[in-house]
Amino acid sequence: MEGGVARLKAIPTVDWRDVERDRQKFLADLRFALAECGFMILTHAPGLDDDFQQRAFREVRAFFDAPRDFKKTAHIANSPYFRGYTVPTPADRGHGQVIENFQYGFEQAPLCAHDDPSVPLFKRLFQGPNTWPDGDALPGFRPLIEDLNDRYHRLTLELGALITESLGEDPAEFFRYFDPEEPYLAASLNHNYALDVFTPEAAEEVRAAYERFDAQNVGTHIDGPPFVALLINDRPGLQVVAGEGRWLDAPVTCRTAPGDYDVPVIPGAVIVNTGGTLMHLSGGRYGATLHRVNTTLIPRGETRVSMPYFLLPKMEGDLIPFGATEAPAQGAAGYHAGRDRGANACVNRMGTFPMVTRRWWVEEFEALKAQQAAEVEAETQAAFALAAERGARARSSTPAL
Repeated sequence: MEGGVARLKAIPTVDWRDVERDRQKFLADLRFALAECGFMILTHAPGLDDDFQQRAFREVRAFFDAPRDFKKTAHIANSPYFRGYTVPTPADRGHGQVIENFQYGFEQAPLCAHDDPSVPLFKRLFQGPNTWPDGDALPGFRPLIEDLNDRYHRLTLELGALITESLGEDPAEFFRYFDPEEPYLAASLNHNYALDVFTPEAAEEVRAAYERFDAQNVGTHIDGPPFVALLINDRPGLQVVAGEGRWLDAPVTCRTAPGDYDVPVIPGAVIVNTGGTLMHLSGGRYGATLHRVNTTLIPRGETRVSMPYFLLPKMEGDLIPFGATEAPAQGAAGYHAGRDRGANACVNRMGTFPMVTRRWWVEEFEALKAQQAAEVEAETQAAFALAAERGARARSSTPAL
């Protein structure tokens, strides 16, 4: 963009159709979106059109609308693999959110017993079966999730190669770290409740917290482990930090209820954001971006469903930035050479789902949690630094568009 980078008023949009009709434009749009925002709206995404998204949200909402006793037959703590249903707890309210979710991955047989120390931790934790609800009450649920998984996986691999190309690198570099035949996955179905499930007093506290840009108790974070994250959603709520320090509202990708929203509805779109792995492999050219779900934006009396997808890189060996011959002592993403990336990814899961950790992974978590916390802090500070650079570019450039 001539004259500098204009201040962003919305998350940039990239049209998948340009891959075929104007590849250079598509790559340039990727560069702008991921360098200047870290998020993009991918329109006309293959395999995720409005008809499919309507079916996906219908099946997923049927699961979340089912009686809790039925959902708990798929409780996440039933196995050590962090797959299954989580119940909303009072502690969630301390983060400005009330949320239940369902975690899933590729359906795989375990390599060994989960506590076999002769096998690396990440292979014991990430390879295993899903935990499905009992009975035949929702016959379309499992087929839908397996179909969604396949569609997301294909898109992640195609998009990852294109993103690598947009950096001026050989797309084969992407597949050094993402083996289609040996994927590591953390995927989720999320069900967020609106502010009206809080008491009036708590609702005021939550509203006040979201009004503070730098509030620490509303789930603001970056996505550390993945190259990119993909997400579809059917209600407002997702917000992204623009480079100049403002919150931008993400659109809804599928309308499943009537009513007007204060954010755009872009049927068949997919929200894509940079993860910490891409931030590192790009040498900081593409930075991970802070984001959150803002409970106050979910329409009262309604709920929000989102389906984030995190394909993780191979977990053995160093991540060497594209175009380099060895990992730097300290990379642009706060990543340092020699990091045990498998352990980092495992402890990320353990800290997110303590009910599983308490039952299956207590010793491993205690041994690794301090190191993982330090790595997350380094990664977050690196993301802040890159965001500050984007903000400086924005402030010295053209007026808002």
